[in-house]
Amino acid sequence: MKKFASHRLYIPHLDLFLKNHVVEVAEVKGEVVGYYPFTEEIPYTEWLNGIIVLSYYKPIISLDSVPNSADNSVVLYVGQDKKIRSVIPHEANMTFHTLKAYYVTMFNVSEMSFSSDSRILELV
Repeated sequence: MKKFASHRLYIPHLDLFLKNHVVEVAEVKGEVVGYYPFTEEIPYTEWLNGIIVLSYYKPIISLDSVPNSADNSVVLYVGQDKKIRSVIPHEANMTFHTLKAYYVTMFNVSEMSFSSDSRILELV
């Protein structure tokens, strides 16, 4: 099992935004095993600056404050209120896939913004 910690954790299907959390990922299938608050140093935990997203669908980033939806993807964006938001595919209500962890690179936590250089990487 691998452990990753980050300043921010976002779970789109719950519309939940958490601070300073650890995510545990199974190495074989890449499934999220659990997540919990970061309260102390944990051996063999990789610290990632920015944000980790837990999603059933691979997220994509929109720089628009009101994005369009995408099939089989969760669209992440920052609203005009500077809060991270998401658009979940319609079929997401009917089918649950494996919960995976994704790291968003080049996310500005202090300004709550994506950049054109932001990328999504699956954590395994």
